[in-house]
Amino acid sequence: MQNESDPRAAFFDARAANWEANCYPPPVREKLPRLVASFHLPGGATVLDMGTGPGTLVPYLQDAVGPSGRVFPFDLSLEMLRQARSKLGPAAPPPVLATAMRLPFRDASFDAVVCFAAFPHFEDKGVALSEMARVAKSGAQILIAHLLSRVELLAHHGTHSAVARDALPEEGRMRDLFQAAGLPDPVIVDAPGRYLAKCRKLANPSESRP
Repeated sequence: MQNESDPRAAFFDARAANWEANCYPPPVREKLPRLVASFHLPGGATVLDMGTGPGTLVPYLQDAVGPSGRVFPFDLSLEMLRQARSKLGPAAPPPVLATAMRLPFRDASFDAVVCFAAFPHFEDKGVALSEMARVAKSGAQILIAHLLSRVELLAHHGTHSAVARDALPEEGRMRDLFQAAGLPDPVIVDAPGRYLAKCRKLANPSESRP
């Protein structure tokens, strides 16, 4: 459920209509197919799109998993979800209004959990990452990705007071968060124009459906 007292929700609601035009002009959008291809999502996979925003990555995720796959987008911002809904096919699961700290999905539900351009905005990143691990199936890949480095992203967020303190954790802290969530030895790439933290969930006999 949306936290009405969270100024970040209001921040994103107010900017949803123009978010993609402002943040993903053609030169930036051209990077998205290659980014999603680097996730190596299997055809037919069920994917959770964490903090989908206006659904920027949804079409590329849907292409990656194919017609037998499913993409479940959620976000804290209702106005962002209205934008995301227009990108989903008629048979696709509807986007869900939710917080990353309490995902409304069963344990071991997803073949992959993708968090693109959203992780810094989660209020409790440790709880959010633990939730990502909880809803992932055994062997599922969990990915946190950005088209900016940690430092570049911090500078970008610093231009907006509502999200100025929303940052990616430093590498050591990020590794600790993964470890605490039961996701040991993540691969972390932090370079100009690219950030990726990923790990596969260890075997877990308990699996279900969303």
